[in-house]
Amino acid sequence: MNTGYRNPPKDTQFKKGSSGNSRGRPRKAVPQVSIGSQFRKVARELVTIEVSGTRYKMSRWDAYVRQIYNMALNKDVSAARLLDQLRRQFPGDLLPGDPITLLSTEADAKL
Repeated sequence: MNTGYRNPPKDTQFKKGSSGNSRGRPRKAVPQVSIGSQFRKVARELVTIEVSGTRYKMSRWDAYVRQIYNMALNKDVSAARLLDQLRRQFPGDLLPGDPITLLSTEADAKL
């Protein structure tokens, strides 16, 4: 038997019918995604909503908040409670261009 360069010994060669790497290539590790980032990703997805025959595209989060508002306006107590919790949990300043509503009474007008 001739052994040497490009001629390995027969007993160290791969056997017929069996792979040289029986376990195969290791799988790529799946990156762990936090629940918070997954929630934000889904909340930013755009959905199409039809209102009175007109279609609007908005994020899932916007659609969710609008639905809660509508339910609260229709006297759904649990929706009103949830809306209040959301308002308290996500306080924030007005965005530039948002309308500001000021209420004044007759006593204020006399000043």
